[in-house]
Amino acid sequence: MKIEIVADYEALSKRAAAIVLDRVTQRPETVLALPTGNTPIGMYKQLVQAYWEGRTDFGQVWAFALDEYAEVPAEDRHSFSSFLRHHFIDPVGLAARFDHLRGEASDLEAECKRYELSIAARGGLDLAVLGLGVNGHIAFNEPPTPFDSRTHVVDLAGSTREANASYFPDGFPIPNRGVTMGIGTILEAQEILVIASGSSKAPIVARIVTAEPTVDIPASALKGHPHVMLLLDEEAATGWKD
Repeated sequence: MKIEIVADYEALSKRAAAIVLDRVTQRPETVLALPTGNTPIGMYKQLVQAYWEGRTDFGQVWAFALDEYAEVPAEDRHSFSSFLRHHFIDPVGLAARFDHLRGEASDLEAECKRYELSIAARGGLDLAVLGLGVNGHIAFNEPPTPFDSRTHVVDLAGSTREANASYFPDGFPIPNRGVTMGIGTILEAQEILVIASGSSKAPIVARIVTAEPTVDIPASALKGHPHVMLLLDEEAATGWKD
């Protein structure tokens, strides 16, 4: 696992965007896995700006959402697919080449199988961009998700629901379940970029860096991948550096 530390959130956002843009330049038909949450918003702003300025073209890119809430329609503004469409997919014209898990599907197990087949049909993931949960989850893979897991339905941890509460200020009930790419699915990506920002992530970053891989820390599975970068700002790196 390669570790890179930058000064602050702005620098992290610019560096993460630069990595994505470099991969798209090298391979215009890049297949991306994309995260939601506060951390990647700055990266998406940088990517959209690059597109508007004519510095890149996402016309051949395929994008897959990492996860979704169960029983929340894709069109609902609380859904992760809605988040991604707003911050990145629609501004760069990727709607026709964007796939996401349908949390409202009547048969979620069948939806998970469909998603695996859809990823495989694109030749697998080239670059998976991941956020990092305070309990070490990646996508919605909560402890102790097996490292060989495929796309599946998951019960969300209390810490995950608490961290996402700010997205539900209107009284919409925070979902208890989600659907997510499995750790095994993510590990098949050619390259993985993990971005973490802020002091709240420092304790789990320190555990990931120092611990042996364990299902108690889902992100530790990434240490077995040959091409992983952990991109941190100074605050997220504090516990490990100290």
